[in-house]
Amino acid sequence: MTPPTSPAFRVRLSRTRFLGAATLSLTAAAALVVSAGAAQAQPAPVDTALATAPNVEVTADGAAAEALPGAAPGAAAEDVLADAVVAGVLEARGTGLSALDDRDRDVRVDIREASDGSAFGVAIVTAPMGSEESPYAWLFAADHEGSEWTVGLEGTEEFSEILSASTLLAEEEREAVAASTNPDEVSASTYIGVGLPFSIGSSMVMTGGPHGFSSGHPYSSVDFAGGNGQARAARGGYAYSLCTGWTRVIHDNGYSTDYYHLEDYQWLPGNNVGVGHYLGRQGNSLCAGGSTTGAHIHFALRGYTDPNAAGWYVPLHGRTLGGWTFYEGAAYGGYVYRSGVGTVYPGGSVYNYGF
Repeated sequence: MTPPTSPAFRVRLSRTRFLGAATLSLTAAAALVVSAGAAQAQPAPVDTALATAPNVEVTADGAAAEALPGAAPGAAAEDVLADAVVAGVLEARGTGLSALDDRDRDVRVDIREASDGSAFGVAIVTAPMGSEESPYAWLFAADHEGSEWTVGLEGTEEFSEILSASTLLAEEEREAVAASTNPDEVSASTYIGVGLPFSIGSSMVMTGGPHGFSSGHPYSSVDFAGGNGQARAARGGYAYSLCTGWTRVIHDNGYSTDYYHLEDYQWLPGNNVGVGHYLGRQGNSLCAGGSTTGAHIHFALRGYTDPNAAGWYVPLHGRTLGGWTFYEGAAYGGYVYRSGVGTVYPGGSVYNYGF
């Protein structure tokens, strides 16, 4: 399905300028709050070196761009906000733009909504094309007060506080997403309550056992292919298309699930979907980079219950999804087990019992 984000609906605001080494020395204290200039009759110029770096791409919905505050001499409002978002992403990943550039990674800031001094969107760190590395992505919420943007990334208390206090999104969506991703409000449970990324009552082949969403642990991801090829929501929730081929569904139980490499894709800008909702088909989409060796669904579990690692991928090991308990071995190895059925290793067919 073609996303409603064609050039007629969006404003592309990418810049390419040389970024000197001095601009990369961003302190942790300034990482989430970026000055937008003093509100004076003749405001001082604003430094948007992060947003205008060669490996940063800024995109804004047309209506959102018009509603954004914070423009300054020589700096569009979109760039001022994006600078704060990029700063937050760099702090979250403990890196800098030059280090990402050395690894052929870009940062994308997609501003999707703005209202009453607040903004909402998606931030992505891409993976190098053809590599075994994977991209990273967050929803973000931002609040402009005085002359500054404060940014919260999904899974942080700041994200939930900014979102819940804003007029962004529909009221029910706003309240549900803010509560479901707040590490101070959700609690860990041994019952995951999440199925598998295909229809309940059907089977697909587990082509890759538990492995990392990127290199290394946690082994949060598993690959499925075959069956009717359709990717479907493993539990109901609010579904966000991160890019054309990658969907995140934020559930009401302190978890979210990711679905990557999808084709015949349904664009979902925050739709409230039920379990089994069609998301797309197994594919080879690399909308945020990485690689595939064949059409499949890359399925991953994220959690929001740990204040020190909220909004990040959690290990599948020992957790039960779709009626199967996952056990890890070497990356892409491991197995799943169900009492009364037995053990299935990679290459075997797995039936979705639901939850």
